[in-house]
Amino acid sequence: MELCFLYIATPLILFTPFPKWIKAIYFILSLSYTIYVGIVKEKIRFKRVKTKVYRKLFSIIGLRTLFIASVTAAFIYFYDNEAFFNVILNKPMLWLTFSLVYILASVIPQELIYREFFMKRYSSLIHNKTMLMLVNALLFSFAHIWFKSWIVLGFTFVGGIMFFLTYQRSKSLFVVILEHSIYGIWLYTVGYGELFKFAV
Repeated sequence: MELCFLYIATPLILFTPFPKWIKAIYFILSLSYTIYVGIVKEKIRFKRVKTKVYRKLFSIIGLRTLFIASVTAAFIYFYDNEAFFNVILNKPMLWLTFSLVYILASVIPQELIYREFFMKRYSSLIHNKTMLMLVNALLFSFAHIWFKSWIVLGFTFVGGIMFFLTYQRSKSLFVVILEHSIYGIWLYTVGYGELFKFAV
């Protein structure tokens, strides 16, 4: 019931044409419940990671970033050249402000809910790691249904798999927030802001 309430009902309510105040109240209640249960019951904390683990993870994240940056830059350059680095070049203060808001209001809550909270609450229910990863990635992708874009759903499904694997290797909320922030800000920077309904 809890999983359905948080991970299925919430995206559906945000997707459906309910008044914005109802959506806001439901979202705040869901987030507050998650924070309360996570901190009080599950004792979610930012954990330190051993130096060797950090080095290995950062190597993996670095290679992923190079690949993602190359592919996404090439695609947006040929698909929508006018959007290519448009915001950071023409509205640098908007880019900086929105990037900070994005990390605080989007990345941190998402990783708290979809990685740390999810793993602590439900990993014991699904013993097969591959299945657990797919369920987590699908729910993370489903959270973005309100974008009404198959491209966004595809991006977030792949992102969900990567963030899941990073969390599994590090067991660190901080590391997965860092990785999520890097990819999200890069997509905003290179020109995908309009697709993800970012400020442009």
